[in-house]
Amino acid sequence: MNKKLIKYLEGVFSPYEDLHSVKELKEELSNDLQEKLSDLKNQGYDDEVAYNMTIDSIGDISEIIESISAKTRELQQMVGQDFSNINLQNSDFKGVKVHDGKFNGSALKESDFSDSDLSNSSFKGTDLQNSDFKKVTLHDGTFNGSALKGSDFSGSDLTNTSFNGCDLTNVRFEGANLTRTKLTSVGLKNISFKSCVLDYTDFTYSDLSGVCFDNQTLIGTIFKGSGLSGTSFKNVVFRNVYFKSANVKKAIFDGATMDKLTYAVLKGSKANLTDVTVI
Repeated sequence: MNKKLIKYLEGVFSPYEDLHSVKELKEELSNDLQEKLSDLKNQGYDDEVAYNMTIDSIGDISEIIESISAKTRELQQMVGQDFSNINLQNSDFKGVKVHDGKFNGSALKESDFSDSDLSNSSFKGTDLQNSDFKKVTLHDGTFNGSALKGSDFSGSDLTNTSFNGCDLTNVRFEGANLTRTKLTSVGLKNISFKSCVLDYTDFTYSDLSGVCFDNQTLIGTIFKGSGLSGTSFKNVVFRNVYFKSANVKKAIFDGATMDKLTYAVLKGSKANLTDVTVI
């Protein structure tokens, strides 16, 4: 990147460096301008003329920057207020702190909440499809009845949060802390829980067909009435896991280790336990 061009852009964007959306605009503009500068040099213009022509081609971008920053700052200043029933699609909440926030019934499709602290916040009946919740802290929250198709919760701490009755199609939870999280009455078919903490996670009446829990340790996890056809528990360590009324006949328990009570319930439910170790 041309050093003079870098210095110019840093001067234009420096007042807005704390805003994620403006940073993205700066990166995109930097790449475009560098490409234009190179093209002008290749056309035979000397360095100074090519630089001036490149800068002149930008026009007045201050209005665009101000528009973006004003919207983002307004959202950040609303921390702690009620966001319910508002159209906030494609909003930038990256890195904000919103405790006890209310987003009920709002349109937040394709919004960015990554790296935020949203503890005790409520997202009941909210459209959050394809939203980014990576590395979010969200204790004691609720997403009940919300549309979350395609959203990403990878690496997030969702302790005590409820997802009852949500659309979780293609949602990502890899590496998330799901301690005491309620994933009840939802479709979780083929969703990955790789590297998740699943202590006392509640999957009551949810469809977990085809889900892989291989090599994990499950403590107090609840599978009451869950659909477990083709669900794999290979080499899983079970401690006081609850399987009452679950469909376990086609679940795979090869190489699993479990306590006597868990074993007794599974045996009574006709699970295949031929390669299981009881402790």
